[in-house]
Amino acid sequence: MTFPQARILDVHVCSLTLGAPMPVTGPCAPTVLVSNLPAARITDICAGILPPGAHPIAKGSMTVLIGSLPAARLGVDPCAGGGAIVMGAFTVLTGG
Repeated sequence: MTFPQARILDVHVCSLTLGAPMPVTGPCAPTVLVSNLPAARITDICAGILPPGAHPIAKGSMTVLIGSLPAARLGVDPCAGGGAIVMGAFTVLTGG
């Protein structure tokens, strides 16, 4: 099954954002552009409001690597705060 690829500045929602959409802040993969923005992967940072604030994307695709790290996808790959990415590139689908 495939899901839209996440990128820098795409938003996520989790308990650390108090339900407010907050961006993936990077660093992401500067050499892989998805709709003109760097592709998001596990370990890339998500912004948060509550402590500890910034936290990483915790899980990614098991079959698609970007810069040697699993690709992060909309809706299925959680951040360390327990939430998910809720915006992505709907024209670029990533499997795994």
